Amino acid sequence: MKDQSKVTRRRVLGSMAAGIGLISMPAVLRAQQMKLIGASAVPQTDFIAQSLDVFAEQVKKLTAGQIEIATHHAGSLGGERDHVEGLLQGSIHFATPGASIIAGWYKPAEVWTYPYLFKDVAHKDRVMTSLMGEFGDEVAAQAKLRPVAAIPRMPRTLSSSRLVKTPADLKGFKIRVPETTMWKRTFERFGASPTPMPWPEVFQALKSGIIDGQENPMALTYNGGIFDVNKNLALTEHMMQDNVIIMSEALFQKVTPEQRKAIVQASRNMEDDLRPKVIADDKRILELVKAKNIAINEVDKDAFRATLKGMDTEFAHVKKWVDRIATIA
Repeated sequence: MKDQSKVTRRRVLGSMAAGIGLISMPAVLRAQQMKLIGASAVPQTDFIAQSLDVFAEQVKKLTAGQIEIATHHAGSLGGERDHVEGLLQGSIHFATPGASIIAGWYKPAEVWTYPYLFKDVAHKDRVMTSLMGEFGDEVAAQAKLRPVAAIPRMPRTLSSSRLVKTPADLKGFKIRVPETTMWKRTFERFGASPTPMPWPEVFQALKSGIIDGQENPMALTYNGGIFDVNKNLALTEHMMQDNVIIMSEALFQKVTPEQRKAIVQASRNMEDDLRPKVIADDKRILELVKAKNIAINEVDKDAFRATLKGMDTEFAHVKKWVDRIATIA
C-alpha cells in the first residue's frame, strides 16, 4: 500500500504547481505577476520560518507585487531534502534548508559544517554575505540550484553530564552528532566517541545514559528540554551553520533582470533584519539557561582547533572554500 501522507503531499504540490502556469508564460505576462511557493520545515515561530516570511514580504514590496510568495511552514510540504528536490521539480520555488544539506547536490557545500571555520558570529555573517554570489554561481553551475540568502543561526555549544574544557575531557565521552561524516570525524578528532542519532531520539538517550552529551545551538538545546538531563554547558562554538534561502537556477534565470535584482536585495534586507534579532534571542536564552542553574563554562578553543590539523586535506572537496573563507577578514 502506498504511503498516504506522501500521496497527499504529491497531490498538494501538484495542484499548487498546476496553478503556477505563470512561470511558463511569456515574459510580458510573467512580469505582471508570479505566485510562487516557499517552504520551511520548522514552526512559524522559528527564526528560519520568520526569515522566509520577511524575505517574501521584501520580494513582494521590491517587485511592486509582481512576485508573491506563499509561505508554508512546519514541514507541511515535507522535510528539507524534500524541499530541495521540489525546487528542481518546480513544485516549490523557495526553500530554507541547512546550508550543508545542499551537499547532497553540490558536495563542497559540506564546508558549512567545517569546525572552527569562523572567528565569531560577526565574521560568519560577513562571510555569508560576501560569498553568497560567488558560492551561488558555483552551486548553480553544478547543481542547478541557487542559494540567495543566509538565514542566521547561532554557534553550536556542547551540553553534557560533566564539565568539558579541553579535548582531553572528551576522551571516551559519547556525544550525539547529526548523521554526517564530517560531524562524526570532528568529534573523533576532539577525542570523543561520536554517536550519530536522529534529533527526536536525543532526549531519551541522554536520560537513559546511552549518550553523555549533545551539541546544538543553545536555543534548540533549551527548547528541546535537554537541560532537564544535562546540567553542564560548554561554550565550544565549534560550528556555526546558517540555513539558506535557495531557489532553482531555472527560476532565477526565468525572472526578469529587475526581478532578479529584487530577489537579491530582498535577501540582503532579510539578513539585516534577522541577524540582530537572532543575536538578541540568544542572549535571552542564555539568561533562561542560567536560571536553571546550569554550569556554563568557556573552553580552550585553541586546544580544540589543534586537533583539526590536516582536516582540510582529509575533506579535500571543501578545501577550496575553507581557504577562500580564510581570506575574508
